[in-house]
Amino acid sequence: MAGRILKWLGGVVALASVCALAAYFAAVGLDKADKTASVLGAFIALASLAMSAYGAFLDRPRSGGGTGGGQSVTDSTVGGRLTVVRNVQGSLRIGGGSAPPPGPAPAPPPGPASPPPPGGQSVSRSQISGDATLVDGVGGDAQVDT
Repeated sequence: MAGRILKWLGGVVALASVCALAAYFAAVGLDKADKTASVLGAFIALASLAMSAYGAFLDRPRSGGGTGGGQSVTDSTVGGRLTVVRNVQGSLRIGGGSAPPPGPAPAPPPGPASPPPPGGQSVSRSQISGDATLVDGVGGDAQVDT
């Protein structure tokens, strides 16, 4: 219901704007209205250009390499295979068979965790009983059989 009210309100505001613009044209004449519109249009174009540049600045990646931050597996116990993949822009095949049966995975050792590299991948303070595969930035075909 609120959406319908907003649509009607938007229509009323648009209609009122058109009526006000027509009244302005009639009051000052088309020559002066044309000059005023040209100046206002130039300022609106500059403001739009600045806003699009600001939007492009906000949309850029914040870390080195790739879009988004790094990937990290920390303080984890994995009872099988661990695969971390990022930024693949082609086809990628990791393994063809089934995962090895999970074995006993001991608890991660105590101690301070090292931070992952900015925009990179890391596995720290983790126990993995199977294969650990980290793939980053594949630009073409890749195949990793584990």
